[in-house]
Amino acid sequence: MKKYSYIFIIMVLAVFCLLGQEKRFESKESFDDLLTIADQLKAESQYDSATTIYNFIKTRAVIEKDTFHILKANMGIASVFFYLKETAVARDYYRQMISLSKTANDSVHLNKAFYGIGGTYQLDGNLDSALYYYERTLSFFMEEDNKADEALILSNLASLYYQKGDYERAIQTSKKSTELAITLGISHLESSNLRFMGLVHRVTGNYDESQINYFDAYRIADANKLLKEKAEALFGLSKLSEDQGDFPKALKYMRNHSNVLEDMYVQGENDQILNLREKYNTAELELENERQENLALQQRKYKTITLIVSVTLVLTAFIIIYVIDQRRKNTKSLADKNDEINKQQIDELLQKQEIASLQGVLEGQETERRRVAIDLHDRLGGILSMVKLHFSVVTESLSKDDQTHAKFMKASDLLDQATSEVRSISHNLMSGVLTKFGLVPALEDLKDKISSTGKLKVNLYSNDLNEVLSAEQELQLYRIVQELISNILKHSQAKEANIQVTKGEGNVNLLVEDDGMGFDMKEVNNKAGIGLSNLKARVAKLNGNFHIDSGRGAGTTISIDIPINHD
Repeated sequence: MKKYSYIFIIMVLAVFCLLGQEKRFESKESFDDLLTIADQLKAESQYDSATTIYNFIKTRAVIEKDTFHILKANMGIASVFFYLKETAVARDYYRQMISLSKTANDSVHLNKAFYGIGGTYQLDGNLDSALYYYERTLSFFMEEDNKADEALILSNLASLYYQKGDYERAIQTSKKSTELAITLGISHLESSNLRFMGLVHRVTGNYDESQINYFDAYRIADANKLLKEKAEALFGLSKLSEDQGDFPKALKYMRNHSNVLEDMYVQGENDQILNLREKYNTAELELENERQENLALQQRKYKTITLIVSVTLVLTAFIIIYVIDQRRKNTKSLADKNDEINKQQIDELLQKQEIASLQGVLEGQETERRRVAIDLHDRLGGILSMVKLHFSVVTESLSKDDQTHAKFMKASDLLDQATSEVRSISHNLMSGVLTKFGLVPALEDLKDKISSTGKLKVNLYSNDLNEVLSAEQELQLYRIVQELISNILKHSQAKEANIQVTKGEGNVNLLVEDDGMGFDMKEVNNKAGIGLSNLKARVAKLNGNFHIDSGRGAGTTISIDIPINHD
């Protein structure tokens, strides 16, 4: 169907060319002009018209293999759905940007897509996921010294911390954004941040600071003729006065707020009148030009119709020939496809056997350690205990002055030392790498073993986790990582995977991501496979939170938060 769509597009473009309209779209600059128009329509809330232009740009850019403008169009469409609060649709377009940005090695658009996904999650109330994407994008723009985007992300992070109830962090983050806004001269962001800090201080009962912030926000908005920010600052001052019980002052600020809203309305009306006048003058000029060109167009009309019919006939014949040729090829290659399917099934079977072998190695090592430890403790330890008993009987029967008695005592001490060593070795074997050295060394060992197979490169990142989790929590978390890595080997076709274990405030976060083929979240939720159910059950046993983020061709990211048990 895509090929037929391309043919239809070619026909439409041919008509455009024949009508003499091709000059509007024959250069890269025309893409930028159309993007400017679409952005303006979006700002005016004319979302249908904006989306139509974005889709046209994307279609043409695909034909011309213009990756940059495909990304620009995708970002525009995603932002429209974001404003419409269609967050799931917006995320799909952002994920398309991620896949294309990675292919084109475009780190700027890649991180803007991450930022957009963070915004959709914040709008959905999924604050942890939003925080993850914001912080990931913030670090990139800080490295690139992109102060403008850094200031904007910090402002969003501040509102996110406010939603999470972390008011102190919200204030500090908003101050950083404000400092950057002042340096860059972004007045509307400076005023917005000050008004936000006024809100936080008001909610926390710090009325003096709140009043200072609201007044500063009003002053900057008034100086720069930012009517919307000015109205919001007055509204905040009214609510502050109301909280303080000063109702006459609250009423005064609310009246001033209404006056500013009225000014905004009047200004909007005047702008519309000016726009109408400009459109009228432009239309009059265009009408005069149209009159001058009308005679020439009439002469070209019949030639154009003839060419359109000719092109249509040629394209129709091409479609018919193409369909017949495709049917012939499909019939001829059916046997080859069957052979290829059989070969794929054999390859999948071999791959499953390799994965099962890897899992057997991981599980067999722990089983063998346990068996050897039990044999040492129960069998060899028991024999040494019996020998010790017999030595005790012999030693008691000898005189302490006898030289043989001293030798027996020396042998008895050596026997005690051997028994202690057997127990120590048994205990170490029973503990394994995990309980002896902790979770991080165990994951390091797992990483080395998986990477050494050549099937998957595994990277591990962690901070200090000493004595943070109980032994049972570490064991369960280790089993979860084993199962996630097993799933990556089985299903993702990934080349590389990252494991990140970090300590937060009151919790430990496990993040496992890969660069594989990804999957459709709706399909996974409908099927609810056994592997996913097992993972959720393990996380629920630890009273943790489980989150998956994936898309077709965009890899998979799984985030798990485990609360720290201080009991």
